[in-house]
This record gives sequence, structure tokens and C-alpha cells, in this order.
Amino acid sequence: MRNLFDMSTNNYNLLAEDLKEVDFESTEVYQILFLEDNADDVELMEHELNESGLQFASRRVDSKEKFIKEVFEFRPDIILADYSLTSFNGMEAFRKLKGENLSIPFILVTGVLSEKLALDCLKEGVDDFILKSSFKRLPAAVISAIRKKEMQDEKKRIASELKKSHEELRLLVNRHQISIEEERTNIARDLHDELGQVLTALKIDIAMLRKKLTSGKKMSEEAIHEEFAAVAKTIDKIAQSTKEISAGLRPVTLDELGILDAIQWQATEFEKRNQITCQLFLSTDHLDISKELSIALFRIVQEALTNVARHSLATAVQIYLDSLDNVLFLEILDNGKGIEDEQIKSSKSLGIIGLRERVQLLHGHFFIGKAKGGGTKVSIMIPTKQN
Repeated sequence: MRNLFDMSTNNYNLLAEDLKEVDFESTEVYQILFLEDNADDVELMEHELNESGLQFASRRVDSKEKFIKEVFEFRPDIILADYSLTSFNGMEAFRKLKGENLSIPFILVTGVLSEKLALDCLKEGVDDFILKSSFKRLPAAVISAIRKKEMQDEKKRIASELKKSHEELRLLVNRHQISIEEERTNIARDLHDELGQVLTALKIDIAMLRKKLTSGKKMSEEAIHEEFAAVAKTIDKIAQSTKEISAGLRPVTLDELGILDAIQWQATEFEKRNQITCQLFLSTDHLDISKELSIALFRIVQEALTNVARHSLATAVQIYLDSLDNVLFLEILDNGKGIEDEQIKSSKSLGIIGLRERVQLLHGHFFIGKAKGGGTKVSIMIPTKQN
């Protein structure tokens, strides 16, 4: 079997090649905690680190009590621990860290260490070991251990973000299905309550008119005119009901008059349904944006107002809309109870997630938080020219 220390030296040579491009003169300052009872050894290690150009701040401890205290107060980026202190050795310190669920890069420094013991230490999770007879490898070992920890932290962060994204996606899909069912229920109710009743009335009117016309009794021209006028009136009601149901799905003003009038219509309907005052501040008389962006902007305002109605307990809401240098600026303020940070970050805040997703699909920026005077503020910026 190859000598472990030879293998370590070879690994160092490979690492040294990889670290040739490392800028030890960087402005980043690392926090190094020495667990060492020999001040001369610490001085030698600090000298080697300084010679390499590594920027660092350091502290030295030599007992268990001081070690734990400095770990929590100093918050080191890396620990260099003597394996064989009198009352508290390096591996005991490492196990203590694990017991506290602390993950800090850890390097053992030793005068003599058997190959088996070194392997056991590495298997247990120690990042590296350095022989006191050769501190030349110390700077590269320190950088390697810190970078390894940074990579592990980044992997954990990415995994956490991915897990959160999957959960948000699952909830959004579920919410989308629920929204479809709710919309179908609303349409069915409107069709039954509005169209169903007037169609039934129309059927009765036509049946009565047919009965009168086929009864053999002669009807005056005026009576016939009145009967047909009644039928026409019922048909007008059907047309109006159809128009109102269609407007709920997609307002005609959005196609006929444009996004600004559609938002004004939306604000008016919002006031009627929720008894919440809605003020508009439109700093532009005309918006030259695509049909697709108009629809998206309309839905964003609709979703934001829905969130206000459901969660804010507000009595008033203000909508600001402006356009400058090919960027749309939209702000929605309410005077409600205000949103908490936990709600903003929660994967269950589907209204916020839906808004954020809509804005991101338009290459825009989304912000939500507490307004200065109380309530909640939603700020959105969207480029008017979509690629």
C-alpha cells in the first residue's frame, strides 16, 4: 500500500496546480480559529499563510471551554486544530462541532499521525491534516477546505430552492385546477340564474303568443304588436345577460377601447362587488402595447385586486400606472392590515406566486411589501417591448 503521506503530498501537488490561478491577494478576509497550546506553532502557521498572501484574522484557544465560546462568538471560516492537546484533542473538538450541528471546515495539525489514524479521521469527516514538519501545504489546504464548504453550501441552497420551486409548482397547478372549477361553477350559476330564467320567460311568451294566434280568435294589430314587443324585450334581456357574462370572462372594452378603459371598468366593478373604494391614477392617456401585453396587464391588475379583496381587510385601494422609456410602472396600494414577511416567502401564498410568475414571464420585476403608511404595496415594472 502506498504511504498515506506520499498520497497526501501527491494530492497537494495536484491541488497546487489547480490553485496556481488562485488570487491569494484577494480582499476577502478569512476567520481562522487555532486550537493549539503551542504559540510558536501558531506563529509558524500564520507566517506561512501571510507569505502566501492569504488575508485572514485569527484567534487561538487551548481548552474545551474557550474553544466552544470562540466558535460561537468568532464564527470562524475554518478551524486548525492540534490533534494532541493535553486535555482536549482535535478529534474531540471536531466531534463537539458535529454534536452542535455545526459544519465548519476543519484541518488537523499534528507532529506525528499514523496512516490508519489519519484515514479514520478523514472518514469521520475531517477535511485534511497537516504535518507540523511541513507547513508549506497549509495555504492550499485552507483554501481547498473553505471552497469545498462553499460548494456544499451552494448545493444545499440550490437543492432547497429546487424543492421550494417544485412545491410552488405543485400548488400552482392545484390552484389552477381549482380556479378552473370555480370559474365553471360561476359560469354555470350565471347561465342558470340569468340566461336560464329569461329563456324560460321567452319560451312562455312564445307559447302564449302561439296559443292566441292559433285559437281562432282575431287579434287586433295593436295587440299583436304588443305581444311581439314583449318577446323583443325578453330577447334584449337575454342579449344583456350574455354581454354581462362575457364581460366577466373578458371585458369588451379591452378589445374595443384599450387597456386603460378596461382597467377603469375593472376598478368600477371591483368597487361594486367589494365595497372597497378604488382610485385610479393613470399618468398616460394612451399605451402603445401589444394585445398580448394588454391582456397580461389586465390579468395582473385583476389578480392584485382579488388579493386585496380576499386578504387585506382594506377599505380603499389606489392604482398607479405610468409608462416611461419603454417600461410600464404599475403600483397598487391598499390601506389594509399589511402583509407579513412570512406570507411573502411562503410557498402557500399562491396569489403572490401567481403574480410573480406572470411578471417574470414578461421579463419584468415584481415587489411586494408593507407600505409606509400601513397596508400593502405591490410594485411592478414591465418592458413594453417583449422579445
